[in-house]
This record gives sequence, structure tokens and C-alpha cells, in this order.
Amino acid sequence: MRAQRARAESGDHTMNIRLATRPGDLGEVIALHGRLYAEEYAMDQSMEAYCGEGISRFVLDRMEHGEQVGEMWVAEDDGRILGSIAMLAEEGMGRLRWLLLHPDLRGRGAGRKLVDTSMDYARRRGFPGVFLTTISGLDAAHHLYRQAGFELTETVPVHKWGIQTQEQRFDMKFG
Repeated sequence: MRAQRARAESGDHTMNIRLATRPGDLGEVIALHGRLYAEEYAMDQSMEAYCGEGISRFVLDRMEHGEQVGEMWVAEDDGRILGSIAMLAEEGMGRLRWLLLHPDLRGRGAGRKLVDTSMDYARRRGFPGVFLTTISGLDAAHHLYRQAGFELTETVPVHKWGIQTQEQRFDMKFG
């Protein structure tokens, strides 16, 4: 499988975006979600379990059905996985999932590169558009989504992952 790479130089650090195909990648992405959402948003361990379940299902679906299920990328800095994103085929569209950046990568263009990588993939796949679900309060992520052309289409109050929040759906149509 051909690796897709985007590089950005920043001081002594090199940020690299690549497909999440190496042993250990998925576990690191799941653990990063668990740690950061607990530290930054006081979410409980069920958030990590939710990510683990979804990522596991994605990988098993890929093993059974092939690459048409979607792709996942990680952002590395000096060999450390510090970010992730995925684009899955769902509802006849693309579904953006698991966008996350460690604070060490924030403000360096990594979020934009991850979103651009996944959106380029969605366009190449011929999806008519992309949707995502998220929660309120993730202002930096919402900014990236809006910059990419997403619009907020639904908001529902929920209690999940140990917090009261608003689940939100963003949609974007190509073309």
C-alpha cells in the first residue's frame, strides 16, 4: 500500500502524516484519545472504550472488505504519534472520524494537514460529501471543520463519556 505523506518543518521537529498501518498505531491512537479527552474535557474511560470499539470495528471491516471501508492516518512528530484522523465510507458518503491532536502539534498546521489529507481521499473516492459527529466545546476542531466547508446541521443534548454536552453533526457537500 502506498503511504501518503505530508511534511512540515518546525524548529528541530519534523511532522509527518502517514497511513496508520504499523503495528501499535491503533493502540496509540486509542490511548491518545483516552488521555487527552480525560485531561482536557474531564471525560471518563468510556470515551477511550468508545474510540477503541470504533477503531477495532474499522480495522476488522477493512480486513474483511478491503480498502473501500476507508483509511486512517496518524501525525507523527519525531517518531511519536501525536494525532489522528480517518475517513470512512458510511451512509453513501464519507465520514470523518477520530480527529485529534496532542498539544505539542497544535498551532503547527497539523490539524489542517490531517483534514486536507482525509478530504483529498474523500474526493478521490468520489463521495458526494462528508459528515462528522462531534460534541460542543471543541472549538479548535470546529474551526478546522468550518474552514474545510462543513456546516453545523444538528445539535442534540446528550450525557455520554461522563459529561453533559451537545452532540453535533456537521455536513459538507462536494461540488
